[in-house]
Amino acid sequence: MFAVRLDHVAITVSDLERSLRFYRDQLGMLEQSDHDLKGPEISQMAGKDKVYMKVVRLTCPETPGVQIDLQQYIEPKGKQSDSKLGDVANSHICIEVGNLDDAYRRLSAAGVQFVSPPVEFDLEAEGKIGCVFFMDPDGYILELTEYRKKES
Repeated sequence: MFAVRLDHVAITVSDLERSLRFYRDQLGMLEQSDHDLKGPEISQMAGKDKVYMKVVRLTCPETPGVQIDLQQYIEPKGKQSDSKLGDVANSHICIEVGNLDDAYRRLSAAGVQFVSPPVEFDLEAEGKIGCVFFMDPDGYILELTEYRKKES
């Protein structure tokens, strides 16, 4: 086996500042670093010509080792994806919260678009969880989850 640990997840965004206001200011993620990526190695890595991207690395307060990179391609500009939950090659990121109902109310009041209201179901070994799917400013799907007390 060669996998050692999860390092980061990258989300391509259309407007880095707008996305920072969402992920950092609304969701409470912590900004760790920012950098510009360009040059022949970056273009080769991305499989595109003349790549220039700005990247901001974020973490959640209780999982500093797992990073989320918000990346904006300055050149070449990308197209808007129309991938939805259930589509092949679609992904989402799940963020654990302490109080799902409060997070849902606060984000709803801020105009965040949700797929549905929160639901609760039983994961057997883990017990009951509450979860809800919602979208970031570019339409990327995120999930909030609250692990609720396991019934004895």
